[in-house]
Amino acid sequence: MSRAILFLHTLEDARYAASVLGLPLELIPDAGIHGDDKIRVTEVDELESAYRKLRDLNASNEFTALRV
Repeated sequence: MSRAILFLHTLEDARYAASVLGLPLELIPDAGIHGDDKIRVTEVDELESAYRKLRDLNASNEFTALRV
């Protein structure tokens, strides 16, 4: 399966990524606190809580959405 990647900043960006890339996807902080932090989202209802958790793990407020 091919993977698609979007580079994002906001919750609206995360919602856009879910609509364009489809689910499941992984949200990956660009400057993660632990280095290997990522959150897998399999349902649209999980998106907001995943984004908020990601924001807490992220030093830069930028993240990548990766279609998995």
